[in-house]
Amino acid sequence: VAWVSHVEAWVALTLWMQLVQVLVMSTRLAALLYTVKELFSDVFRLLVLVAMAFMAFGTYLTCLQEVHFQEFFASCMVLLRVILDLDPPDLDEVGGWALMMVVLFVIGVQIGMLSILIAQLSLAYEHLSTDKQGYAKMNRVFVCVEIESFLPLQKRKDMHDALDFEAPLEFDSGDVGPGGGVQALENSAVRAHPKYVPDRVIRSPGAASAKEPWPDIVNKGKGNKEKEAFNNKKEGVEGA
Repeated sequence: VAWVSHVEAWVALTLWMQLVQVLVMSTRLAALLYTVKELFSDVFRLLVLVAMAFMAFGTYLTCLQEVHFQEFFASCMVLLRVILDLDPPDLDEVGGWALMMVVLFVIGVQIGMLSILIAQLSLAYEHLSTDKQGYAKMNRVFVCVEIESFLPLQKRKDMHDALDFEAPLEFDSGDVGPGGGVQALENSAVRAHPKYVPDRVIRSPGAASAKEPWPDIVNKGKGNKEKEAFNNKKEGVEGA
């Protein structure tokens, strides 16, 4: 009966942890979830080093056969209780060498490794915060693809055909682009915004024929340098 209760507890815990995947519906929460996941990977790597330190110092203290350190597992548990300050045992009867090793272990883990962890997490968060929106969208795509894999193959084919990826996309009226995407129209109010930067790509729609003349662009107002460079390039191509 006891092991059944443990299984039920783990199942309930994992189900609630899986519910975290719902957070990818929000870009901000998805960015936070991705950042926390990446930071936990750094914490896990440091915990591996801490576990090796536990085994090394625990073995040393077990070999001394001091009070509270007669067995390897008991020695590791005493070190853990001392580190976490969870009812640590009285170490007054412990010898000098054993007490010195306990002090070195506490200094190395609590001061050394904890400081390294704080600095590493700070640098990792600074790096992730610059592109967390993009990482969040990538994480959302990964979750969507994973969920899509559970759908029947015919259902996925119907969804793919409904999106009509084969149809070419239009950049502008008469300017047909490549296919393989879903077109999203830009709001006309965007170009009226004072911070709007015009597209530096000069598009020339129409048939790509060598007999067709290059378009003549009049150099007026903003963007003269780009238009002059375009005309110079045009003249160089025509003279070649």
